[in-house]
Amino acid sequence: MAQSSFHVRRLASSTASLVLKCAFLLLLCAAGPAIASDEASGQWDTTLFPLGDLYPPYVADPHRVGFGVEWLSFTHTEIPSTSGNRVAIRAGGILGIVRIHPSGEEERGWQLSLEGGFNGQYDVGHSLDNIGWDGRYGLAATSSPSAQWAFKLGALHDSGHLGDEYIERTGRIRIGYTRQEINAAASWFPDERVRTYLEAGWGYELSNKQLQEPGRIQFGLEYESPPWPGKARISWYGAADFSAMEERDWRVDRSLQAGLAKHTDGRTWRFGIEWYRGRPPLGEFFQYTEEYVRLGLWIDI
Repeated sequence: MAQSSFHVRRLASSTASLVLKCAFLLLLCAAGPAIASDEASGQWDTTLFPLGDLYPPYVADPHRVGFGVEWLSFTHTEIPSTSGNRVAIRAGGILGIVRIHPSGEEERGWQLSLEGGFNGQYDVGHSLDNIGWDGRYGLAATSSPSAQWAFKLGALHDSGHLGDEYIERTGRIRIGYTRQEINAAASWFPDERVRTYLEAGWGYELSNKQLQEPGRIQFGLEYESPPWPGKARISWYGAADFSAMEERDWRVDRSLQAGLAKHTDGRTWRFGIEWYRGRPPLGEFFQYTEEYVRLGLWIDI
C-alpha cells in the first residue's frame, strides 16, 4: 500500500510538472505576438530610470518586494517556539533601468528593471526576536503592448535565513533554502479597474535538492474602485492571490486582501487587512503551514 501511494504521488508530481512547463511555454509564446503587435512605425523615446514598472507587482502576494510594516495575528502556525503575534518589516522595490516606448505613451513599450527586497519577521511574544528573513533580487524584462495586456520575463534569486536570536533560543539548524528561478507572467486587464494574472516559475538551481523542487505557479485577481471625490484621490481595492509549489506537493496558498490605495508620483500607498493560509513568507520554514490575519501599510515604488 505504501509503495502504491508513493507511485501515485510521483505520478501526480510528474503530471503537475508537465502542466507547469506547458503553462510556462504558453506564456512565452503569448508574449511574443503581443509585443510584435506594437506600433511598427512612428517615433519612439527612451527613458532612463523610469518610475514604476510596465508590469505592476501583485497586490496580495505575501512574498513580493516592497516597503511595508505589518502586524500579524496567527490562528495557526507550525513554526516551533513562536508566539501568536509578529511584526513584519519589508524593505525594497523595483528599480526601472530603461524604458523604450512610443512617443507620448509612457505606459506602453518595453522596460528592463531590477528588483530587490528584504522580508523579516519578529516575534512579539519573545522580545521581538528575529525569527528569520528572506532576501530576494532579480532582473526582469516587461512589456505592455496595449491597455489590456502586460507581460514579464524574469530571473529571481530567493535566499532564506534564520534569525540569530531564534537559533540561540531553539538550536534550529538552517536548511539552506536558496532558489534561483526563471519566470514568465501575463496580466490581462478586461477594463481599467480589473486585473487577472498568471505566472509560472522554474527553479533551475536549488541549494537543498533533498527538500526543494523546481515548479511554481501563481494566479490572482485584483479590483480597484474609481478614486473618491476630493483632493486625496483615495480608492478602495480588493485582491486575491493563489500560488502553489512542487516542493509542497502543489498545495494551494491563499491570500485575500482589501483596503485603501493612493497613487502618487510613481508610488502606490496601501493600507489594508489580509487573510492568509499557506507557506510562511520565510523560505527556511517553507515546509510548514500558517494561517493569520495581517494589518499592514505598504508602499510600492
